[in-house]
Amino acid sequence: MNEDLKVGQILWLKVRYQIDKVSDTKHPMLIAEINDEYIEVIAIDKTAGKLQNLYYPYNRYINSENPKETVLYEDSYAQLNTKLTIEYFADLKNYKKTNDLLSKAKLNELLNDYKDYQSNNKIKEERIVHMTKYEILKLNEIS
Repeated sequence: MNEDLKVGQILWLKVRYQIDKVSDTKHPMLIAEINDEYIEVIAIDKTAGKLQNLYYPYNRYINSENPKETVLYEDSYAQLNTKLTIEYFADLKNYKKTNDLLSKAKLNELLNDYKDYQSNNKIKEERIVHMTKYEILKLNEIS
């Protein structure tokens, strides 16, 4: 397993966030789990202009302050209602903007909320997405 990736780091990627929907821009993806075969990520989006999304029980607010975060530059929310895995490959480390991790207390709380939500709610089939190395590389080609 590559030691360059750690749970709590953010990858900036274009992904398929539903079976048939691809993001138009790169979004922060928080690493929630790493193993030899895949990494599991949680999609993060900024709250600016989207505060109404905090009313949904499957979105969890992340304050970018107290302590000041170095991996998220503005207040954001995590989308707990998607299970997104990516085939593990060494070059995933190239999609990090920083080596920093989300602060420990926020990370632990977020991971607990994510696991609770995933265990106690049925995740819609179209929101269970696995992406291969080649799909990630193709979607995130440097133009």
